[in-house]
This record gives sequence, C-alpha cells and structure tokens, in this order.
Amino acid sequence: MAGYYIGGKTGTAEKVVNGRYAKKRVLTSFIAVFPADEPRFQVLIMLDEPSGLTETHGNIAAAWNAAPTGGRVIARIAPLLGIEPRFTLPSAEHLILANHSDR
Repeated sequence: MAGYYIGGKTGTAEKVVNGRYAKKRVLTSFIAVFPADEPRFQVLIMLDEPSGLTETHGNIAAAWNAAPTGGRVIARIAPLLGIEPRFTLPSAEHLILANHSDR
C-alpha cells in the first residue's frame, strides 16, 4: 500500500482430498510486519479456498488474494495504530537487502 513500508511472505498450500493434492482447493496466507523499517505490528491473513476472479485472471495463489487483502487491512488499521503513511525512503541504516544468488 502506498506510503506504508511492509515486509511480508505469502504462502499457498494445496489441500489434500481423498489422499491427493487438490490443485483448485488451496489455503493461502500472508504474514506481514509493519512498518518494515521499524517493525511494531504484525498481521496474519489466511483465506480458505479463495476463488479466482476476473481481476486476478483466475489465479488463486496468495500473491493474488491474501497479500492484497493484507495490504488493505494494514492501510485501514495503521492510522488507528498511530502509523501514518510516509512517502520518503527510510534511512540507509534501516534498509535490509538480501541476495540469495549462488554466484
């Protein structure tokens, strides 16, 4: 969400039905901390069997439903928690960059 520094991770798990993974029946999740440069709060969103919509191009993965829902929840509750949107970059001492390359 614009103005909020959010750190998060999505997850999509296929449910087991009759001993087999059901590709169209999933549990999606998004865990987030905010503000990411000075974490004070965390939010967990879990959706049971979300539907693929026209606006998600039929996708049911967490990046298409749980993460956007989490962003909307944070945008709604952050001001209530005293966290206003910021449109400047955090200081370099708070930036965390990860490189997962083997090269």
